[in-house]
Amino acid sequence: MPHTGPILEGRGDSDYERYVRVPELLELQKPVELLSHPEERLFQTTHQAAELWLHQIDYEIDRIAAGIGADQPHVAADLLHRCRLILDLLREQIIILETMAPVDYHVIRISSLGRGSGQESPGFHKLLDVGKRLWPAFEGLLGRRKLSLIEIERSPRQHHEIFRLVQALLDYDEAFLKWRFTHMRLAFRIIGSDVLSLKGVPASQLEMGTREPLFPKLWESISALTAEHKPTY
Repeated sequence: MPHTGPILEGRGDSDYERYVRVPELLELQKPVELLSHPEERLFQTTHQAAELWLHQIDYEIDRIAAGIGADQPHVAADLLHRCRLILDLLREQIIILETMAPVDYHVIRISSLGRGSGQESPGFHKLLDVGKRLWPAFEGLLGRRKLSLIEIERSPRQHHEIFRLVQALLDYDEAFLKWRFTHMRLAFRIIGSDVLSLKGVPASQLEMGTREPLFPKLWESISALTAEHKPTY
């Protein structure tokens, strides 16, 4: 009879478990008997999953920068679309924490988090620099094509490939802002707007981040196009 057991190295009863490293992943979660509250499992799972997805976006951003630098805007646009979908997933995922009663979260906050705060997320901090990582490559592409942003906005079909990349950058930027807004509303719902974070930062300060696009010049070019048409409304 053919061998049907796992052939990959590692722990687990199947190659799926060994490839995904299921035993090691599950061991990263706090044992049930050590949970400060039954809701802590949801809280930890949500943040662990988020860090994995943020790490994936960080990986894709390097590929996007390389695609733009190699004059492959279509490849960059496709990968930006992927990252935007991940951000949408993160936004939907974080809403699950709204099913937690605020009083239950405070048990976790006081007993388990130490001085930890979501503001310290390494994945989040890397995404704050996406504008700095992609914009130089994008400006280099515009220079090679001898194009300006306003020219692309005026004639999107004439410059379809670059316009598609512009739209993908805007889609990503908008998704990132929406994710930050959803996180802010979660904080308001669970701890209120007048409370200091574990880092001493007012929860209300999160609102500032929802107004800081990664690619401000792209948004400015849309305003410039509208100004050219001298709208009277």
